[in-house]
Amino acid sequence: MKKKLAMLLLGLSSFNASASENFSDHEMFCERQSQISCLDYINQQLASSEIGSARWYEIKSYQLDYFYDKMEFQALKESAEPFITSEESPVVFQVQVYFYYAKSTHYLGDSETGHKYATKAFEKLQAIFDSFGNPMRMVELANLQFVFGNKETALQILDRAERRFGKSKDPIFHSLGDIDGALVNRQIAADWILKTNHNRKISVALGNLARTHQLLADYVKADHVYVQSLKFMDTDSDRNAVAIYKLRLAEINWQAGKPAQALKWFKQVHKEDIRQSHAKLYAHLSNVL
Repeated sequence: MKKKLAMLLLGLSSFNASASENFSDHEMFCERQSQISCLDYINQQLASSEIGSARWYEIKSYQLDYFYDKMEFQALKESAEPFITSEESPVVFQVQVYFYYAKSTHYLGDSETGHKYATKAFEKLQAIFDSFGNPMRMVELANLQFVFGNKETALQILDRAERRFGKSKDPIFHSLGDIDGALVNRQIAADWILKTNHNRKISVALGNLARTHQLLADYVKADHVYVQSLKFMDTDSDRNAVAIYKLRLAEINWQAGKPAQALKWFKQVHKEDIRQSHAKLYAHLSNVL
């Protein structure tokens, strides 16, 4: 049973090439306009909505999703924090707040707080199904529980997701701790998301796939997929993610014994765009290249 869940088949019966999460996908929301940046549009619409209305909470959820997809975890934490003790917000929004607050605090180094709010999200497990129209965030919540050492809780989340979403013709697989299995799963996920027009999510899926190739020491494929992922990024709004991916390309080429190519990529990385989580790798490469 556990092995089956570790290679969980997540069906996407409610998530096709044109659909998105019920209450949070900023990319779909921003497709309605092209005159200003997505974040500016979200903030503009938020300011023109009545605070506390259903519309306001909906747009606020797009803002949280934007910060999460852009890996702007400090902004995500600050945006979610005012709502973590609120009893007035809709339950679907509250669960999203728990999820995003858990992810951001964990990423920023506060694992204790992250654990606390990941547990709160888990306690409202049924509500999180209503918060997100597909199982993707469920998998991420399971991953977070797994990182915190709560493997049984992670498996319980995946089991619930499998029973609810497990009959689709468009599967996305996931693996807990199995790199070879993860390669298959992430390739399937990348192939699927490439059929959509969600550029940021495509770049994330390709980045996950590239990282798995790297961990398996297949540096040629890792290099190719990371380069491919950069084509789906915006050099301005995605600059932190771009810096991380280029840093990985420098690392991959250094690992492959190509110092000149590694240095080429490293020189494209702006130090100010590197977050604390990758500062050690940046310092290491600056010393060896």
